[in-house]
Parts: sequence; C-alpha cells; structure tokens
Amino acid sequence: MKKLSLALLASVIFFASCDKKTTVPSNNNNATANNTPSPSFTSGDGFLVAIRTVTNTTVAGFPVNTEFGTGVAGFGDLAAGTYNDAGAVTLNGKTLTKNANNSYTFIPTATDPLGLDFGSAIDWTVGGGNGIPSFSYNANIMGMPNTTDMNAFTTINSANSFTLSTTGSISNTDSVYFQIADANGKLLLHRMAANTSSTTFTQADMQTLAKGTGSVVIAPWKLTTTTQGGKTIHVINEVALSRVVDIQ
Repeated sequence: MKKLSLALLASVIFFASCDKKTTVPSNNNNATANNTPSPSFTSGDGFLVAIRTVTNTTVAGFPVNTEFGTGVAGFGDLAAGTYNDAGAVTLNGKTLTKNANNSYTFIPTATDPLGLDFGSAIDWTVGGGNGIPSFSYNANIMGMPNTTDMNAFTTINSANSFTLSTTGSISNTDSVYFQIADANGKLLLHRMAANTSSTTFTQADMQTLAKGTGSVVIAPWKLTTTTQGGKTIHVINEVALSRVVDIQ
C-alpha cells in the first residue's frame, strides 16, 4: 500500500506505508520524539489508531520514562487521503478533536498531560455520518504490543552503522517500525517482521543524517480489521518507545 499523508497530524505521528519497501515524508522538520510512524491504508473506509508513547529522558544521570496516550481516526477515501465527518469519536470516553480535514485526533494537553490510559481499556465509539454507521469497538481484545525498554544511549555516531534495539523481547505484534530522524527532517525507517527487537542501520544510511539533535523510535504495532455496517475499518494498537538523541 502507498503512503497516506496526514499533514495536520505531522507533529504527532506520520502514517507509513504498509509495504515493506516503505517511503516516508521528507518534509517533516520536527526532530523530536513525537515523530511516530504508524501503518496507513489505501483501501477500506476508515481507521482507528491508539498509541501508547513512552518517552525516555535522562535526569541527573538516571533514565526516566514519561508515558502518555493518543488517538487518531479517519473515515472516507483512504486512497485519496480525503476524510468525511463521521460524527463524534471517543476513545476511552474522551472526545477526539475533529480537524479541518475531518480527521480526528486526541493529543495530551497542559491540563491533561498523560492523555489516554490504555492499561485496562481501548474502547472506541463513532457517532456516525456520511455513510459511516454509528458503532463501538473494543480494541482491547487484541491488546497492546508488549515490549521492554529501548537500550540505553544518548548519542549516535553517524560515521558508523548503528543498531537500534530493546533490552529484551517484543511480543503481540504484526510488525515493528525502527526509526531515526535528524534535525532537518531526514528519516531512516525500517519495517521489520512481527516481534523483531532490533535492526541495524548501515553506515551508508547513517552518513546521510545531519549532526545535531535527533530522535529515535521503536514502534511495535498490532492490526485487525472490523466490518461495521458494511464498512471496513482498520484498527491499530501501537506502542512507541522514543528518545531525543545527539547525532554526532
């Protein structure tokens, strides 16, 4: 499948191709830990994406994880990247914001910094409209991916190959994205098989990265498809391990 571009969501996530030979946007200038790759689709009638993000920072020499939950939804012509108003959309009881392009997002705010909690529930409701029926869906039945922490590091030497990995195993996934982004928006992205816990970026690829502040992400995800009133809806549960790094 080809890449689905959601420009209004670029500061939160970008949607990467479901093909193994993935192409990614080249104009994403936010080299923070918020550039989370997620699957996209060119068939079907909608998508529901729940993302648990774990951002790792170092405080006084000790690693600290900050966790928050976000949600993204869209309904309409997925191939064209055009969306329709499908009524109110909620995730775990919290209402997603409908954007100007009719996509929906829930993003943590200053008054709700942890966002959505996926510890015991991943419950979607869609009000319906423009051919999309009213429905609810319990995405907790497929669970969130299970993963250990990202291996500890704060710098990357772009002159050499680099292995991005977790400290242990990953499970309950259909695929895993591994990504490095530099301050200029250059992205290196590997899509790996289910439950893969590491990948190596070649020296040649690493040398294309600009030096300075960048980010790394390991994003395992689980996918299912549900039919609601004759409409095909893709449902994704994803975990994003992220860290801001110094690319040298």
